[in-house]
Amino acid sequence: MFRKLRIRFILIATVAITGILFLLVGVFNSVRFLQMNDEIQAVLNILSDHNGDFPSVEETAESLQNDRITIDTIYQYRYFSVVYNKDKTVYSSNLEHISNLTQEQALNYAQAVVTGSRTSGIFNVGNQFYSYQVTQDAKTKRYLVVILNSTNYLEDRNDFFWLSIQLSLYSLLFFVLAVSVVSSFAIRPYIRNHENQKRFITNAGHELKTPLAIISANTELQELMTGENEWTASTKDQVERLSNLINQMVVLSRLEEQPDLTLVDVDFSQVAQKAANNFKSVIEKAGKNYEIKLQEGIHVKATEDELYELVSILIDNACKYCDEGGQIFVTLTKAKRGKRARLTVANSYADGKNVDYSRFFDRFYREDESHNHRQGGYGIGLSMAESLVRVFKGKISVSYKKGLIGFTVLL
Repeated sequence: MFRKLRIRFILIATVAITGILFLLVGVFNSVRFLQMNDEIQAVLNILSDHNGDFPSVEETAESLQNDRITIDTIYQYRYFSVVYNKDKTVYSSNLEHISNLTQEQALNYAQAVVTGSRTSGIFNVGNQFYSYQVTQDAKTKRYLVVILNSTNYLEDRNDFFWLSIQLSLYSLLFFVLAVSVVSSFAIRPYIRNHENQKRFITNAGHELKTPLAIISANTELQELMTGENEWTASTKDQVERLSNLINQMVVLSRLEEQPDLTLVDVDFSQVAQKAANNFKSVIEKAGKNYEIKLQEGIHVKATEDELYELVSILIDNACKYCDEGGQIFVTLTKAKRGKRARLTVANSYADGKNVDYSRFFDRFYREDESHNHRQGGYGIGLSMAESLVRVFKGKISVSYKKGLIGFTVLL
């Protein structure tokens, strides 16, 4: 159980750390993306404002007002520009500052840009990327196309992206290892509290058995002297009730102490049939209808004694809380999906519409808040059933439909 708790702690911490890391990666890369776009746009604006060429170096650097762009970096820009007439024919061109494109290629790409529908964007030639901007002079109606080689910008942005991903993965690995080490310390208070609880239940069970045995003996002696009466019968009934409750608490505590039982192949159909038959006379005597539908040949991984106990708990619970003259159904089939077995124990329960079913597996929970003991339950049986299902690596659920409350176990 504590191993599962530790794994759950590590998983939750890992998910939280992963979310934070990816959020940081997203924020940093978004900022980087915006910075790169701003720089490219700033350069394109300068070129567009000065007829497709830079003015003096000092004036250009001052116009950009960007700490990342200096006089030295301006010389690194590779660009060209073409001016087109209103009818999209070439008026003039400036191809001096581009070296990896021939004059014919540059004019072809500029022609494709000016005849396109967009005024700005990016295109690539092989592994080279170019950003462009198209503007139109208000007086002459001529078009100016400026194209900037932005390969370095985009490569830097991509390098930053993959570097941030790698650092995030390394950080995640480091945090997972750290959390794995710290997790054993984090769950220690829970382990200590759980150990104290188990120790208390065990010790209290042993301590209470002695006075209960004395009370039982004194009651029997009293009956020998004065005869049996309603008071001695009530005392014996309560002693038996308390003894059974103590035994169930001890069993539940030991079950949680040893959750890793060796599971073997068990004929679920035979075990369920045996448990269902043992309740047949009790249920029929109570005037309730009893219907058993068990598919033969269903096998599961479990332990026979504990599996029998699980079925008995569910049928006993159905018998205690079934309406007068109601119906009890025990059904065992193969699940529709997969190879798992599905056990359903249902009973008539007219008052089940506004009930908090999520609490049915809490220890000592009784839907009847007055704690009337007429059903003879302790509110611990379903908690034991849930623990048994957990040991078998299965699932248990409760549902209410058409006046029937049903407990379904998947193994």
